[in-house]
Amino acid sequence: MNIVTSKIPGERAKQYAAWLLYCEAGSLEKTLKVWERIQGQNDTEMIPIFGIYMGKPVGLTTLKRWSSRYNWKERTELKNTEDLEDMRFQFKRIKQTRAYKIAILLDRVLDRLSRQLDQGMYVSTRDLYTLWKMHRVEEGLSIGNYQITTYQEPPAEPKSPEEIELDKQIQEAVDQFHKNKHKEDQPTIT
Repeated sequence: MNIVTSKIPGERAKQYAAWLLYCEAGSLEKTLKVWERIQGQNDTEMIPIFGIYMGKPVGLTTLKRWSSRYNWKERTELKNTEDLEDMRFQFKRIKQTRAYKIAILLDRVLDRLSRQLDQGMYVSTRDLYTLWKMHRVEEGLSIGNYQITTYQEPPAEPKSPEEIELDKQIQEAVDQFHKNKHKEDQPTIT
């Protein structure tokens, strides 16, 4: 069978709606629990989407049979991949729109500054530099003669009992050092 995220030929609306609910719930047991909750509620956001098609909940064995027959796991993985690609596309589109708006705004400000210069008005280098800097920051580019690179440290592994004991001993030694240093710094009365 060809794996698709749309309704499969022969799949009833109730089965397709159950698969969509499965995609959100993550397991057959959770799907059944959510379905039962939807059935018991009259004023939920999911009722218009799921309530119309789903009707009364079916048993867990029926859900397992539907899951097997219509490849719910594989379809869910495909749906997640498609959703991720759609989010990437939307993000890219939003980013391009924002970059376009920023470029238009930069052009307008440069045009205004150019008109000021043509009229003999003062335009400082600082104004132009600030504008350039704002544009570079909005584009995510470096504003200096260096490139900013960030590294994410890997998560620290839990300390072993030996390391914890060693940390304790080091802290005690540091405390003792500071205590002795404090005593040495105090003036002695003779």
